[in-house]
Amino acid sequence: MTARRSPRLFGRRGVIASLALFVSTAVLATACGGGDSGSSDAVRLTVWTWSNEAATAFKDRIADAFEKAHPDIEVEVVAQLDKNYETLLTTGLAGSQSPDVVALRSYGVLSSFADSGNIVPLDDVVKDWSGFSKPALAGAKRKSDGKLYAVPQGIQTAQVYYNKKVFADLGLGVPATWDEFLAAAQKIKDSGTAPIVVPGAVAAQISLASEILGNARRGAGDFQQAFLAGQKNLTDPDSVAAIGLTEQVKPFLVDNVTSVSLDEAVTLFATGRAAMFPSGTWQVTTFKNLGAKIDYGTFDVPANPDWPSKAVTVSYADGGWALAKRSQHPDEAATLLNWLAGTEFGNLYANAMGTIPARDGVTLENPLLAEMYQRYQATPSAYLGAAYLRYGSPSGTDLLGEQVQKIWLGETTPADAAKSVQTGIDAWFKPADFAHE
Repeated sequence: MTARRSPRLFGRRGVIASLALFVSTAVLATACGGGDSGSSDAVRLTVWTWSNEAATAFKDRIADAFEKAHPDIEVEVVAQLDKNYETLLTTGLAGSQSPDVVALRSYGVLSSFADSGNIVPLDDVVKDWSGFSKPALAGAKRKSDGKLYAVPQGIQTAQVYYNKKVFADLGLGVPATWDEFLAAAQKIKDSGTAPIVVPGAVAAQISLASEILGNARRGAGDFQQAFLAGQKNLTDPDSVAAIGLTEQVKPFLVDNVTSVSLDEAVTLFATGRAAMFPSGTWQVTTFKNLGAKIDYGTFDVPANPDWPSKAVTVSYADGGWALAKRSQHPDEAATLLNWLAGTEFGNLYANAMGTIPARDGVTLENPLLAEMYQRYQATPSAYLGAAYLRYGSPSGTDLLGEQVQKIWLGETTPADAAKSVQTGIDAWFKPADFAHE
């Protein structure tokens, strides 16, 4: 992901006020509450997010569009420090000067904040949910009751980025099968370029790469349904075979892959030193912000004919907007949330942020993103770890990342790795908890 800048607060007129790093309740005194503007009769709503990019998008385009249609409401967006966001948010939402609307990461994080009682269900607050995709809504639901607690922001898809020049110079096309994928990797390796880079020092990034490689081999949506029904678990032969794909790509990974950070992986691909990079949609914006000159495309990992699923686009819900229980302006906040649920915001946000839209009626201006969106609409498949395995401790994605790292170090096998991950999540994962799916 892109490097995080220092937190900013953006108001209606483009004023940028530097935010100090907050310590405990000091955050409430400086940036929390949605008090009325001192220079206007309009109600001022305070929105918190972990994303400086989202705050910039609101400043540049989105806030003005909303305020033009609702001149009695102003919007301020506070970008909190990403690595401390959930902690700051817990403190802020519990205080007497709570923000009005908050961005929350989907699935387990959202569900935990709903359980705390500091955000409220939106099923009846937002008047029209019909435009949202089912996967987007799944990420906005509380696990225990299936109620909606956020307006979905967007969808992240995960696929393989590839260097078009490297492929063209070697006479390679986009592979149509897994066997062709491995053959292409071998030809790239023989040419002197590293075929594949993965941020092998970061468990969550390893887990994502493993999901991109293995989702179709595991059985995609069919496996997901059986897993949630309690009919299969991660030690199923197809699941073990899916993890085994990470072992098959080991000869084609960059040297010392288990010490490669996310920033280093991005740099290796952006500078042409690695030809393929399994990662998420957000890299389109990352490469643009870096000014990378690389000519690249993307593809879903191809499936062999004997696999239980055809090729799919791995995807997961990427956060949502929630209503704070202690908002001083719940009616105006509801007005904002209904606007955030509409197509005008959907188009502005998806194109500003470079994300796959969570709802219909959105046209993506970036052709690379538009191509990803088309593939997602045709063959979506949930990122199992993000959607279901982060509701407890230890996290399934952390466990898988750690086990794949051991596979690459020669310390374990795919079968033992699958067993270790399943044993870890058995401490808390119960398929019946997801009966609302």
